[in-house]
Amino acid sequence: MAVSTKRYRSFISYSQQDKRWGRRLHSWLETYRAPVGVIADIQDTRRLGRFFRDEAEMPAATDIGEVVRDAIETAESLIVVCSPRSAQSQWVASEISHFRRTNPDGKLFAVIIDGVPNSGDPQTECFPAALRRRAEGDDSMPVEPVGVDVRVDSKDRICARLAAGLLDVDFDDLWQRDRRRAERRQRQALITLSATSAAFALLAFAAVWFALVAQDRTRIAEDARRALQHEYLSVLGESAIDDVLTADLEPGALSTLDGSAWTSLVRRGDEDFILARDFGDGRVFAVAHDGLLDAARNKNGDAFLRRTISWLKGPGGPNVVVIASGHCEWMSIGVDDWLLPGLLESWRYDIRDAPGPLTDKALAGAGVLIVGNAWGDFTAEELQAVERFASKGGGVLLAGLGWSWVENADNPELACPGAPARTAPVRIESYPMNALGARFGVGWTNEEPS
Repeated sequence: MAVSTKRYRSFISYSQQDKRWGRRLHSWLETYRAPVGVIADIQDTRRLGRFFRDEAEMPAATDIGEVVRDAIETAESLIVVCSPRSAQSQWVASEISHFRRTNPDGKLFAVIIDGVPNSGDPQTECFPAALRRRAEGDDSMPVEPVGVDVRVDSKDRICARLAAGLLDVDFDDLWQRDRRRAERRQRQALITLSATSAAFALLAFAAVWFALVAQDRTRIAEDARRALQHEYLSVLGESAIDDVLTADLEPGALSTLDGSAWTSLVRRGDEDFILARDFGDGRVFAVAHDGLLDAARNKNGDAFLRRTISWLKGPGGPNVVVIASGHCEWMSIGVDDWLLPGLLESWRYDIRDAPGPLTDKALAGAGVLIVGNAWGDFTAEELQAVERFASKGGGVLLAGLGWSWVENADNPELACPGAPARTAPVRIESYPMNALGARFGVGWTNEEPS
């Protein structure tokens, strides 16, 4: 197979209104690795190569149009993010036409994010007219482009389908190799988790024994137990990351005031996505997307949440979980199709709804409190009550999404009843979850990890 002399594997074309999907596809494809056994024009690292996206690749230049034209001409293929916005975009149409003129044998891929292909209705048509013609005046689709629909396919399948087309290899073979690779990684993670759990149990037994021998040895054993517990949590996070968020959910990021107090379970790029810590006699678990609470849609997501709740409850803690719903929480009892409350009951937890203020009385007798992305403000008394609850042995699970608050809190259709109206620009400092997280030294940022 001849090695391509092109600079880019593909040029990603999209409407500026769809730039989030352009950024998402760029990240997915540049980090994708082809499984071993796939024979193709590919780097030693098994990565696909470079993909051009204007925000990521655009250098300082006096003629932006020339930069884009050069990138199109040096790309092996064109990926078009298809939606009614891109179908109406003159910029996207120009990029497609220039690619067809300069790369007559180049491949075009359609990634559908919204709308209806070939509907003919300007309100719903997602294919740009330039994608449907071979030359000016010819409006028939000469060759059906390789198309994937993000509303149907998962992230893994989207990457595999595009990779198969880009590398000109059989999709079924590549997909099966991808699945076998994922299964091997999962088995290895479960083996590691089981071994760590067994070691943790053994060390806990040793800690009890040493406590009977001498106070000094008790202190040493406790330090070792905490270190192993943190290692256990890290393995727990790493084994479940693919089950935490579905393909269409964009992760957020967390920041801490004292990083040494927290164990980072999952990182996305350079940002923390899931953090855990001891707090007084209790425990706190913070996650940068409320979609974590909806991960119980497959066996591994179910196991991840079950272990998380068990760790928060702690040994001997009450089997009572309080779910806050009095602050316009996005995840609360009554939300359609939310599986977690029913699963908690099947795991022998008693579930209590907290539709009013979070007071000492509302939290009395509980082992775990869940706050699923609150958009309504907390009072100072509520913040103090939650802090007391954790310090006295309770577990607190905080799930939020900072960038979503910044981008959408001023939308009147999403306003929290009774809360003050938000006006643009919305500041991350006003996010109610940050007021609650500050009690434990954690906050949600408006960054989206790559």
